[in-house]
Amino acid sequence: MERLVPTVLQEVLVQAIFNTGDQTLDELLQTAREKFMNRDFAVRREALEKLWDAWERLKSLRDPTNKRRSIELLLESGCAEQNLRNKVNAEARQLTDIGNEFMIRHTEVTKTPITESIHVDYLFHRLFSLIRMLLQAHGVKL
Repeated sequence: MERLVPTVLQEVLVQAIFNTGDQTLDELLQTAREKFMNRDFAVRREALEKLWDAWERLKSLRDPTNKRRSIELLLESGCAEQNLRNKVNAEARQLTDIGNEFMIRHTEVTKTPITESIHVDYLFHRLFSLIRMLLQAHGVKL
């Protein structure tokens, strides 16, 4: 049986070329994509880790000395409309919290593991969509 990537993501993932200007970010995004398209659940779960690593990298690019300010700058320039920017900022905070609370970025015994394929799909799609929108808002064609 061959793994099917959720239809909503398949075309974007297959066609995406990661050329952000930051080689490490590009490599993280590429690795996340490759792992996510794998049929092995453990490998797909690793895709979440790589995508969350890419998210942390992206959040630090605008101001490497102050990640909080860096993400503010990223969101300000990526979402001009204030109400939408507030919603996207809340989404960014919530995704950061998910990465910290679940066994995605951390492996302490208090972290909840992701054990269902549908949850991997959901979380990957949610974060990938945010990253894609922010990169495109900054002129990166995916």
